[in-house]
Amino acid sequence: MVTTPGYSSASQWHRQLARQERWTRALRSHLYRRINLWARDRVLDVGCGDGVITSKIASRCRGRVTGLDRSFVLLTEALDSGASLVRADAQSLPFADEAFDAALCHMTLLWVEEPGLAVLELARVTAPGGAVVAMAEPDYGGRIDYPEDLTIGPLMSRALQREGAHPRVGRRLKEMFVNAGLAVEVGMLNCAWNDEGLRREFEEDWDLLEATAQDLVAPGELEALKRRDLRALDEGIRVTVMPIFWAIGRKGA
Repeated sequence: MVTTPGYSSASQWHRQLARQERWTRALRSHLYRRINLWARDRVLDVGCGDGVITSKIASRCRGRVTGLDRSFVLLTEALDSGASLVRADAQSLPFADEAFDAALCHMTLLWVEEPGLAVLELARVTAPGGAVVAMAEPDYGGRIDYPEDLTIGPLMSRALQREGAHPRVGRRLKEMFVNAGLAVEVGMLNCAWNDEGLRREFEEDWDLLEATAQDLVAPGELEALKRRDLRALDEGIRVTVMPIFWAIGRKGA
């Protein structure tokens, strides 16, 4: 999950997590097929939040699903997916070695203090022949916004980094999986929005920016940036592309 700064209520969290689930739905279905999720007997979802994606995993898996998150508030609001829920840190998983056939995470490594350590833990609790999957991790360093005076990507990166996030974690996935001893395949979803999608996301994106980045720019600058963003959208020239990386790591015998 992405622990989004500026959000305080469970309903705000749920809206954001539901947005992220929508963005990566087709990609996740592809990854589920690639690892034959249906046949897995013991599946772990790390950074499960309130279970928006955990419920999707459970519906695609015949076995037992465990969701893990460090947020007590989100776990208490978790959807009734049939999964077991555990409160713990991704960097110190409370499970025995080789306890799962597949260990998955979704926009979680972005927010882990030491993402490489979390991947080592995911590999540790995965049995030989199992799969470790980072279903989606963004890379704000590769974000494209047009017109070019819309400096939204760098501003988001600064706000995220101040909150302890790793805005360029996507490009690091391959290295982290290799260091964990996994045979890895990495790919990227170029998440591009059309005008309808940009309008749908506009208020949510700007609510977040206004909550987290006001003090990172000069007075009035953020409001001016928002007006330029909306004007470009009204003119039909607005472009946003966000690279979202995925990785499948296979654990050898």
